[in-house]
Formats: sequence, structure tokens, C-alpha cells
Amino acid sequence: MEHPRTVAARGGVLSETGEWRGQNVFVKTLLTADPDVRERFKHEGQIAAMLDHPLVVPLLARTPTQLLFPFIPGGTLRDLALCGPMSAAEASAVAMGVLHATAHLHSRGVTHQDLKPENVLLMRGPVQADSVRVIDFGMSHARTLPLDIHSGTRMGTPHFMAPEQFKGVRGDPRSDLYSVAVLMFDCLAGHPPYEDALGWLVGIHERRAALPGPAELHPVMLAALDRDPSGRHNSAAEMLQQLCAVRRQLGFSVSGPYESALSPDITTPGMTVGETA
Repeated sequence: MEHPRTVAARGGVLSETGEWRGQNVFVKTLLTADPDVRERFKHEGQIAAMLDHPLVVPLLARTPTQLLFPFIPGGTLRDLALCGPMSAAEASAVAMGVLHATAHLHSRGVTHQDLKPENVLLMRGPVQADSVRVIDFGMSHARTLPLDIHSGTRMGTPHFMAPEQFKGVRGDPRSDLYSVAVLMFDCLAGHPPYEDALGWLVGIHERRAALPGPAELHPVMLAALDRDPSGRHNSAAEMLQQLCAVRRQLGFSVSGPYESALSPDITTPGMTVGETA
């Protein structure tokens, strides 16, 4: 790689930007011999290699000590959220893009398990569904891998993780739907629904902030925020269909190059709703 520039170095992994084969790239390099860190690094590369969707940042190349991704000009959803609440059109467009990407993950037997503003990139330009890029599969679960290195752990970000995930349940795609609803809530309100996220996760309280945005969007968020996964949408495609219907009611566009994710015939090989590893 040419012209490397350090972005961060933490947890035994160096993150850099640079040029590789004529294109700008983002590179993760393993710096430690710690076996747990090395296993997590391998895990992330294996899952990233399973994915192939325009709204998921693709893995360009990997070695036992490096992962190369294209550099995405823009910033994270967190960067944009720091500027204040987003409009209903923008927030629902972000959710629509994340759901398109999530539907693809689930079709490959992968649950992300850590959908949060820091793991959603937005291309420069107007905020719309096709400017979304989902990243970071270090905490993800894949049904096709023989070993889930995070099995039984409470890994995730409390404000954005589903209650069952906090209890150590992994591999349920409906956990990702909960996180998408929190993302949309956060975009609309400028904060997540539960100020005391840990209290909500353990069941101490039910104090949720008032639902933000137009009333038409509330049923989408309420369903996906259900404490019980069985009360949520059955799939990312189902949630996406409901969100697109609401966007039409509100006069927002739902057109784009990714309508295949709207198909009710999407299936998830080897993954049954409610079934976990």
C-alpha cells in the first residue's frame, strides 16, 4: 500500500488509509500475537468475504494479518447525527438503506449484531438510501461458520442492542431489526429511545422517550422496538416493505436500484425466524 496514513490503533489492530492498485483504500492490520484478537480478526474477514451488496462495504483482499476495503468518501451516521436531528425524509431513507443491506446479510445467514451510527457510513452528497454503506462485522454471527467466537457473550452497544442480545442470544435476525429501529429513532430525535439503556435491557423500567417524527412512522418503530422478538417484523424485507409504504404516504421517494430486497420471496438459507445458534 502506498501513502499510508494512520487513522487509529486500538485493540491490537492498526487502521490506515492509503492507495492500493490505483484506488483509495481503508486497511486494517493485525499487530498482536494475542490468540483471541487474532481469532476475532480472522472472524471479521471470513464474514466480510461472504457479503456482496452495493450498500455493504466490500472486502477487496485479505491476508492473515490484513483486511483491505475501499475508502468511502463521506463520514459516519454518528458524524451527521452530531449536527442535530434529521428530517423524516432523511432518517427514513437511512433506515431504508440499512434495511436493504441487512436483508442481504440475513440472506447469507449473517446477523450484524452491532448496527449503530458508527457502523453506518454515508457517501458525500444528499442523504438517501443508496448513500448508505454498512461496515464492521467484528461482532457478527454467521450460521455457516463452524464456531461462533462470541457465543454467549453480551457484545454490542447497549443503546442499540436488542434485549435478547444483551442476554447472550446471538444469530436471531430480528435483533438487527431492533437496532435499525433505534437508528431511525436516533436520527429523528437526536438521541436513542432509552436514556437508561441498561435499565431497559435488564427489565428494570419501560421508560422510553416520546416517539419522534411523523405519526405515520411510529408503527414501524414500535413494532421493531418490541422487547419480545416475536412482536417484531418477521424479516428485514417485511420491515422494509412497511417503511416504503409509509414513505409513499408521506410523499417520499422509494425508488432506487435495490428493489430486489423488497421481494416477499426473500428467504434466508439455513436461517429460520426465531431460531438461534
